[in-house]
Amino acid sequence: TVGDTTGAAAGLASATSGVAAAAVGSAAAVLNSSADAVAGNSSTPHERSHEDEEVHKHMILVSKEVVQPIAMAFLLSLVVATLLEKAHISFLPESAVVICVGLVLGLSLKFMKHFPVALLHELNAPVVNMLLLPLIIFESGWSLRSYDFAAQFVYILFFAVVGTFIAMIVVGYLIYWTGPYHGITDMRTAFTFASLIAATDPVATLSTYSSLQVEPLLHILVFGESTVNDAVAIVVFDILNGDELFGPVDAQEEPGSSRALSAIWSGIAKKLLGSMAVGLAFGIGYTLILRIAHMKHSQSMEILFIVFSCYLTFSSAEMVDMSGIIAVLFCSILMGIYAKPHMSREGQGLASFFVKELAQMADMGIFLLVGMDFVITDSTSMHFSSWVILFLLIGRAAATFPMGFLVNSIKKVSAGRSNRTPMLLSCKHLFMMWHAGLRGGIALVLVLEMGDWVDVNNKPGTKQVLLNTTIVVIVVFLLVFGGSTQFALKSLGIQVGVEVDERYLYDRSLLNSMHAVFEKLDQYVMRPLLGAVEEDELEEYDTVGAIDSVVINRNKHRGHWFASGVSRIGSQAADSSEDDSGDDSETR
Repeated sequence: TVGDTTGAAAGLASATSGVAAAAVGSAAAVLNSSADAVAGNSSTPHERSHEDEEVHKHMILVSKEVVQPIAMAFLLSLVVATLLEKAHISFLPESAVVICVGLVLGLSLKFMKHFPVALLHELNAPVVNMLLLPLIIFESGWSLRSYDFAAQFVYILFFAVVGTFIAMIVVGYLIYWTGPYHGITDMRTAFTFASLIAATDPVATLSTYSSLQVEPLLHILVFGESTVNDAVAIVVFDILNGDELFGPVDAQEEPGSSRALSAIWSGIAKKLLGSMAVGLAFGIGYTLILRIAHMKHSQSMEILFIVFSCYLTFSSAEMVDMSGIIAVLFCSILMGIYAKPHMSREGQGLASFFVKELAQMADMGIFLLVGMDFVITDSTSMHFSSWVILFLLIGRAAATFPMGFLVNSIKKVSAGRSNRTPMLLSCKHLFMMWHAGLRGGIALVLVLEMGDWVDVNNKPGTKQVLLNTTIVVIVVFLLVFGGSTQFALKSLGIQVGVEVDERYLYDRSLLNSMHAVFEKLDQYVMRPLLGAVEEDELEEYDTVGAIDSVVINRNKHRGHWFASGVSRIGSQAADSSEDDSGDDSETR
C-alpha cells in the first residue's frame, strides 16, 4: 500500500500543475462554503447544489486528466518491460521503455485543454529531489556490498572528485570556446552548466551490471563514482549559480579565478565531509532507536521506520546546507551493517524487498518525468544538445583514462611495498567506466534551479534551452549507452556471472593500514555502542518464507496484523513445519 501511494503521489505531483490548481479550487470552494456556514451566511439549496456540482466536476477532471493517465503509464511501463525481458530483448533497457511511455503521455497531455505543460517543470525539482531521490539513494546504500566499497573507497574518490572536476573544466571550456556556433558565450553560464551535466548517474548501466553479476571491481567503481560525484557537482553548481562570488546579475569573478577555485575546493571538502558526518550521525541514531525500542517484534513497524528514515536524513542534511544524497548514502550504509542485527529475520528480508521495489518505482517516476519533458524540446535545443553530447564524451575520456592510469600506478607502488599482486584496471575496465557515463536525476534537478541571471547574461530563453538540452542528453545517453551495456560487456569479454564472497576485494586490497583503522573502530567503538550481533551468530533465513509468513497473516484484522510479533510468526512457522514435516520437498 505504501508503494502504491508513493508511486501515485510521484506521478500525481509530476504531471499536474494546471489540474492541481483546479483541485485547489475545489478545496477552496468547500472551505468557503464551510466558512459561510460557520459565519451564519446561509445559502440557498440551489446555490449549494451548484457548488457541489462544481466540486464534482473538479474531481472528475483530476481523475480523467491526472490519475488515469499516470496510472496507465505506470501499468503500461511494467507490462512492456516484462514482455521485453521475457523475449530476451536487452538493447532496450527498462528505463528507456519508461521514457518512451512518458513521451507518449506528455504528447497526449500537451493537447489537453486544461493542462499547461509548460508549468510541468515547476514541480519537477521538488518531486524528484524530495520524493524520489532519497528512496533510490537509500536502497543503493542499504543493499551495498560494504566491504567492496571500503576496499575501493580511496580509488573511488579519485574518479568521483578529481575526475569529475577535470570533466567539468574540459566541458566548460569547450562550451565557452565554441559559443559563436551555438549561442552560449558567457563563461559563467558555460561552467555552471558543465558542473551539473558532468555528474554521472548510470541507473540503466548498474541495473545491467547487477542482473549479469559483473565482476565486483568494475561494478563498485562505477557505482561509487556515480554516487560520490553528486557532491562535487552540487558544490560547484551552488557556488557558480549563487550570488556570493558573482553578484546578483553580472559576473564579477571569472569561474577560473583563484578565488573561485579556492571556494570550490573548500566547498567540496566541506560538503563531502559534512554530509558524511550528518549521514553517519543519523544512522547511529536510527540504529540506537531500533535497539532500544526492540522494534524487531513488529515487522511492519521496523520496515516503515527504515523507509521513512531516508526522508528525515535527506531533508535534515539539506537544511544545514549539506548534500542530502551523500548523507542518505552513508546513513544507509551504516544501517545496512549495524541496524540489520536489531531487526527480526523476517524484517530484514521484507525491508530489503520493500525498499528495492520502492526504489524501482522511484526510478520509473524520474524517467517518466524525463519522457514527458522531452515533448517541449525545440530545434535550438537539439542543435546545442549535439554539441554538448560531443563535449561530454571528450570530457569523460579526459577524466576516466588518466585517473585509471593514476589509480593503477598507486596500486603498483602499494603492491611493491606489501609483496602482493594488485587488482589493476585494464583498458577494458576503463572503457566500460567511460561507457557508463549516463546522466539522470541530479542533472535534471540542478538545471531546474538555475537562476534568472542565465537569460540576463545571454539572450532570453537560454535557461529553457539548457533545460531542454539536459533532457535530450539524458534520453540519448540512456538509449545509446544504457541500451548497449550488455553488448559492450560481451564484446570486450568482461567477466559476468561472477559470484564471489563479500570480502573478496577487501581481503585483496592494498590499503592495509586504513582497513586496520576501520576494523579497530568497528571492534572497539561501533559494535559496543550499537550492540551489533556478530555475523556468525546470525542465522540464515529464507526471504521468500519470511514474506509469505507475514503476507498470509493479512487475512486477520488489520490492527492485529500490523502489531504482529516475531514470536507469533515464529510459532506459526514452527506449527506449519510440524504439520508439513512429512513432505519437506513439496513444501519448499
